[in-house]
Amino acid sequence: MGSYVRRAMQKDEKILYTAQLHWVIYKMAITILILGAVIGHFGVFGSYFLLGDSDWAMHLATYIKSVAIGTVLLGAMQAAFSYIRQISTELVITNQRVIAKHGFVSTTSYELMLPKVEGATIDQTIMGRILGYGTLMVKGTGGGISPIDHVADPYKFHTELMDALRLVHGSDRNPASND
Repeated sequence: MGSYVRRAMQKDEKILYTAQLHWVIYKMAITILILGAVIGHFGVFGSYFLLGDSDWAMHLATYIKSVAIGTVLLGAMQAAFSYIRQISTELVITNQRVIAKHGFVSTTSYELMLPKVEGATIDQTIMGRILGYGTLMVKGTGGGISPIDHVADPYKFHTELMDALRLVHGSDRNPASND
């Protein structure tokens, strides 16, 4: 749990569920890192294979190594940005409200009191269904929480939210009855 949620919680408030971002947010970083490694390995090998032991091969290999190192550094920067995104995104259900915060330098936070929550929308791509992530948006009266992409196991969040709503509205109440 991040520092924003700790600061925003009331003294009688308890955390019921904390959602995390899925590891897929690192896919671009992993792709770039692998590309850099492939360029470095096969590019240098290929330059000597094609040009032999000549000066041209050595210069080409040096150039390819520079491109590979630059690509790996770019991948490392992308991994750092993904990590910052992961640690700076908070999505929490408490016994009183739903709290969502994202951003590191410039932050945006949303809070919905549980009695005002109408439900949650989950949007999943085919890959999201296969890997277990999706975009989550909590709907409330008068507004909602901005969509949060790449939430791991969004249906678990939905289940926990519905359980929290049952606690708030009373577990013996049947919403389908007309009493």
